[in-house]
Amino acid sequence: MIPCMTPAGALRPLFRRSVCRILTVSCVLSLAVPGVAVPAGAQTASNLRNASAAALPVPAPAEPGDAGAPSDAALYCQNMGAAASDARLAWQTWNLIALEERLQNRIRELEQKRAEYEEWVQRREKVLGEVEGHVVSIFQRMRPEAAAAQLATLDEDTAVAVLVKLNARAASQILDEMDPARAAQLTHSMAGLSKSEAQGSL
Repeated sequence: MIPCMTPAGALRPLFRRSVCRILTVSCVLSLAVPGVAVPAGAQTASNLRNASAAALPVPAPAEPGDAGAPSDAALYCQNMGAAASDARLAWQTWNLIALEERLQNRIRELEQKRAEYEEWVQRREKVLGEVEGHVVSIFQRMRPEAAAAQLATLDEDTAVAVLVKLNARAASQILDEMDPARAAQLTHSMAGLSKSEAQGSL
């Protein structure tokens, strides 16, 4: 078969491929060399690309007033810091109130203890006064030697307390019957006690 006698249907694929190659070369030339005419199909593809690029969102320029504005994160941190400070202040206030309440309770307990102690001291002084008066009357009626023997068994403070309650004659008779060293010690204590009472009355 002679090539020039090829049916027309066999030339269609070759024609299509040739047209595609021509369009591709035209597009490349139009991009590389200005002023070169571009076929309609190539212009359409270029227009589509330009339209797609134009459709992309362009970020808006920042306004001058927004440059120093704090961000949401900074505002959140500020709010959380203020809330934390308020919570800490409330906790400290609650602790102070609780401490003050415990202190007031302790003061009331101490006041009650003080009142009880004062009442006990008053009862003790009353009882001791009655006992002391009774003991003094007993020593007042005893013989000097017997009274001296009894005072020798008592401690110094008690012996002095009894002797100062006796009249001067009875006290001197009892001291005469006691050991001289013991009698001198008791006399010295009685003199110091009398001097202190005299100074306190001035």
